[in-house]
Amino acid sequence: MVSSALGLVHRPRQVRELDHFHYIAMAEALPGRAEDPRAAERPFCYRIMVPALVHQIVAVSGLGQNAVFWGTSQLALVAFLFTLFALLRGLGFGIETALLGIVLAALTPGAVRWYAYQYWMPDPLCLWLVTLALLLARGERWALLSLVAFAAALTRESWVLIPAFATLSWMRRRGARSLVRALLVFAPAAAAMLAVRLSIVPASGPTLLEAAREMLAFRARHLFDNQLYFATLGSFGVLVPLLALRAKRAAGAARARPEDAALVLMAYASLAFANNTDRLLVYALPALLPPALRAIEALAERVGPAVAFALALLGQAWFYAVTPGWGVSGLSVYQPVLWSVVVMCGVVLGAGLTVLRLKRPYSS
Repeated sequence: MVSSALGLVHRPRQVRELDHFHYIAMAEALPGRAEDPRAAERPFCYRIMVPALVHQIVAVSGLGQNAVFWGTSQLALVAFLFTLFALLRGLGFGIETALLGIVLAALTPGAVRWYAYQYWMPDPLCLWLVTLALLLARGERWALLSLVAFAAALTRESWVLIPAFATLSWMRRRGARSLVRALLVFAPAAAAMLAVRLSIVPASGPTLLEAAREMLAFRARHLFDNQLYFATLGSFGVLVPLLALRAKRAAGAARARPEDAALVLMAYASLAFANNTDRLLVYALPALLPPALRAIEALAERVGPAVAFALALLGQAWFYAVTPGWGVSGLSVYQPVLWSVVVMCGVVLGAGLTVLRLKRPYSS
């Protein structure tokens, strides 16, 4: 879809955003050594993993920088979807339902399509690493988890979702003693993050407090213009009415699994410090997809899997198709309210509520 409009490995200036120019500048040299002032602006200058990786691959292979950025991002997105599939299977979902889950995730524009468009970003790698870390945390794979968290800490600040999720998960199962293990597992990642911030001196860019003040004011000004929409239907599409169908059970699951609730809350809390919306919230997909899929399973018990799956899939495909992804400046900040998406979600919610009231279950 993106390549048909812009070409597969398109040029940076075809993208009407600005963040990727920082990472392109950073990839020109080893971390902290780039001469372009855009490479020294916070918070971009701290996200060294992807630019450093691209720099090394370009130096060794001789490939073009854009091609390496593109390949790195697309491989990370494929890995993210495979890892999400494994995560859903580990939660007990059947193969068909887990496949539906990753299709719904792939049709979430901020999770995949945006990074075919603005492919120089570190988010695809971080999204995969965070999802992989959640899978490892549930399996209590301590050494691998520590390594993945270390890599994520050098990629993007969103790595902090990992220790929050893992610690709550372990405490739920093993009690307060898990705090000591969490400290040991995540100490290398925390030390890496601290080392990067001490060794790289930013030349410009807002501090965390300044960014929070600016973003909270912006979101408050535009709360009813588009921010409520963008933070719900505009980011997740059909997943929102599916979650609403089983709101009580989803709330009960959140109480039973506080780590999932923490993942969602922290993803939403990140909106206070950064100007993107859907690309920050998609980090909550591993926690939001399971209750949405449980709702689809409940619908399938009444009308059959084919109808229930089609309802969710067609709704998300419509959301994907009508949501603009390029050609307009500021889409990462100010996604317009699409009333067709609002109506579609209302139809899905109404149809779902009607189906769930059916007394007679589906029989094949």
